[in-house]
Amino acid sequence: MANQQVPEGGRSLSKSVFYGILLGVAFLLSVLIVRELFLVLVGTAIGFAVWELSSALRLKGWYVPRVPSVIGSVLIFPATYYWGAVGQWGFTLATSLALMVWRLVHILAEKRRSVSQTFGETIKDLAAAAFVVIYLPLTMSFSVLLLRREHDGAAWLLSFVVPVALIDTFGYLVGRKLGRHKMAPGVSPKKTWEGLLASVFAGLISTVLLVTFVVGIAWWYGVILAGLLILAAVFGDLAESLIKRDLGVKDMSSLLPGHGGIMDRLDSMLPAALVTYAFVTVFGL
Repeated sequence: MANQQVPEGGRSLSKSVFYGILLGVAFLLSVLIVRELFLVLVGTAIGFAVWELSSALRLKGWYVPRVPSVIGSVLIFPATYYWGAVGQWGFTLATSLALMVWRLVHILAEKRRSVSQTFGETIKDLAAAAFVVIYLPLTMSFSVLLLRREHDGAAWLLSFVVPVALIDTFGYLVGRKLGRHKMAPGVSPKKTWEGLLASVFAGLISTVLLVTFVVGIAWWYGVILAGLLILAAVFGDLAESLIKRDLGVKDMSSLLPGHGGIMDRLDSMLPAALVTYAFVTVFGL
């Protein structure tokens, strides 16, 4: 979510809107035409995001092997689609363990070249590998569990992806033009309360409409889900802002002109996928 006021020299509004529309169209085509295309889209996005985060962590001395991280993370999505929760958790655990073993072997090889590393630094690297896998592919893979639902999987995907995109867009536009009061200056100084109010309005209206007319259930479910999505979007955005602040970077990369990196576009979607799956499960929908 990006409910912020962008100063001169900040991100380009026109480029941000263009790439936002492009990504939205790609998502709709993947969900509505061939479901397996969604696996390709989300797997590719997470692969780039894992590379970005792994690279950014190295700036502060947290070493995560990038290539095996990307490969293992991408494989979690087809595993989840074809084998459900068993594939999801099984491949997540396997990927985490494989990265830890990879790093330990790498450390032993470094010691043979007289490159020393303390026990604390080793634990830090192993924890970083697990963090990357849990934060990115595991969290996003809950969207694939929703997609697996035979009759309403695509509807539930639309019911959280579209509202979160609108939460992000309305917050960004209103915060840019009208934002005056800072929301969390200690974590993300450009977020404003005006942008947050715009996000709440966009999220509530869009979620209620989608849940009522696309999913086909009572409108009040949409109110509850909207509240969860708004909280998830705010939390996801602030969490990534905190990570970037700790790492000393403005954006995770410059892959998307006007947007920053893939991570900067997925920050709100990650917890939203998890809370939507939990919502559907808890209410037995």
